[in-house]
Amino acid sequence: MKPAFLAAALALAGLALLPAAPASADSFLDQARQAVQQAGKQIGNAAQQAGRSVRDFLTDNPDLNRDVVDFGEQVGMPGFDGAKPALGPVVLVSVPQGPSGATITLQVRGFPGDAPVDVLAEPAGGTATAIAHGTTSNRGDAFIDVTIPKAPDDGQNLTFVVATGDGRVSVRSELFNVVAAGAAVSVTGTLTKEGVECPAMRGDDGRLYTLIPPALGKLGPGDRVHVEGSVAEMTMCQQGTTVVVTKIEPAR
Repeated sequence: MKPAFLAAALALAGLALLPAAPASADSFLDQARQAVQQAGKQIGNAAQQAGRSVRDFLTDNPDLNRDVVDFGEQVGMPGFDGAKPALGPVVLVSVPQGPSGATITLQVRGFPGDAPVDVLAEPAGGTATAIAHGTTSNRGDAFIDVTIPKAPDDGQNLTFVVATGDGRVSVRSELFNVVAAGAAVSVTGTLTKEGVECPAMRGDDGRLYTLIPPALGKLGPGDRVHVEGSVAEMTMCQQGTTVVVTKIEPAR
């Protein structure tokens, strides 16, 4: 069952279904404005009682957020056409894998604004360890650089956990694979346009690889290639698994 404070948004949705004859357009707009104001007050009061900002409160209650957006779309209010509600707090990792000691970036979204956060690394079946700290912007976003910790075994998965200092919000990232720096790589795939700083290829194993040095000769996006080299220990590519290339040739 939805909490009582959703009644305001549901009332808005009901108002949107009222017939609006041309002669009563001004009256209808007045009713809509009053409904929006009343809903805003109720949402603001509920957020205050919960000790949250309105933005964070809507993030914590996606159903309410969706109702507000639906109402705006139904009555054609500017700024609501195709609007999407906040998805809640998320943690995104700049690359899916890398070697211990390398630096990667975590992107935090949808957290409380101006909040201190802790970053922990949790190996599969192990204990989470704090590895970094940061502070969100007033919009609840942050970019936090972290050093990949040593995993018990190369090839082990880690999960990055970002939590507010008060423990009220705690979010886990997708799995991150720790690979051995200098490990030999031999992979076949297709060169793509996915690289930002370095040329990229999508391996037949489904993984994204970036390549250094970048010289590809006449090869380019769409070409199938076979690459041999080793996993880079330090890289500016910041995407996929970066391979220090010793050999690249068209795939047979």
